[in-house]
Amino acid sequence: MVATLAVCVVGALTVTPVMAKTYRLTVGAGHPTAATWAGMVKDYFCPEVTKRVKEKTGDDIEWVYAFGGSVAKLGEVIDAVKDGLLDVGEIQYCFTPTKLFLHNFSFVTPFDSPDIMAIAEASTYVHKNVPFLHEYWENEYNQVYLGAAVINSYHLGTTFPWETMDDLKGKKIAAAGPNLPWLTGTGAVPVQSDLNEAYTSFQTGVYDGWVMFLDAWVSFKLHEVAKYYKFVNFGAVTNGAITINKKTWNKMPPEIQKILKEAGRDYTFELARVSKEKADAAIETMKKAGCHISTLAPEERKKWVDGLPELPNIRAQEAKAKGMPGPEVFRAWFKAVEATGFEYPRKWKIDD
Repeated sequence: MVATLAVCVVGALTVTPVMAKTYRLTVGAGHPTAATWAGMVKDYFCPEVTKRVKEKTGDDIEWVYAFGGSVAKLGEVIDAVKDGLLDVGEIQYCFTPTKLFLHNFSFVTPFDSPDIMAIAEASTYVHKNVPFLHEYWENEYNQVYLGAAVINSYHLGTTFPWETMDDLKGKKIAAAGPNLPWLTGTGAVPVQSDLNEAYTSFQTGVYDGWVMFLDAWVSFKLHEVAKYYKFVNFGAVTNGAITINKKTWNKMPPEIQKILKEAGRDYTFELARVSKEKADAAIETMKKAGCHISTLAPEERKKWVDGLPELPNIRAQEAKAKGMPGPEVFRAWFKAVEATGFEYPRKWKIDD
């Protein structure tokens, strides 16, 4: 943190000098900015914080960018923020499945609402109404939660045409990890992977398909190596968070702390808006590239969802056994999503 002296002069009258401060913060993510959630940290969250801080306090925020794993790779960002290597981090839940066991709740509610704005609303509600979700960051990982990341509805892109679940038998299908159980009952061979390696893995035959959403499918150019994309509508997901190191946070005056939280909340909804626009644009890009775009038949989708185990309840009870409020989180989530007008195709059971 560097302080500079500003003197305000009105006519011939010199007013008491005001000390303006410059805060230098390092912000990063495991994904490059081609990933919308990471790109929006750089293109929206950081500029908004800088602008609002300047307007409200006269102070300056100077950002040092560390995206694409330059400081911390996927799965390492949570510890980089904890240890102060990053002041602010965009943390992906699916790559921290053990450390953020319950925060991954949205990945075990497949066939959720496909409306990313509804998911943004529900995520904001749950984080506000279940204190554990933000207190955990401070108590366990020395950081303060600022806002949620959300992503568009997942579908399935492949190198081969398919129409029924039977067509997936024996095919190697990739996903981030927590969403691999969505493939249960299909006969597909699940492969854990990440977007940073997806293009090359398709080229080399590591897998035949990816459970992935539209904007990332095009941003990472996967439509070039896998020409078939089927709308399955697994649902949109709250996939991560922006957090700030607690020591860094405590150095900030209350006015700036408030701005950081407000910008974090606004990031969630601006990310949702931009992601939706990118998804719509991605469809046109894929069509122009000669991709084959189709929709899974309703009867096949019903067979898929009905054949899954009680994934939310399994996670809720596992979390409860760890001393976490699993049932409370899932009930709050379903309540919030249904309040947006969405009707689940299957009523998930949550035990006490």
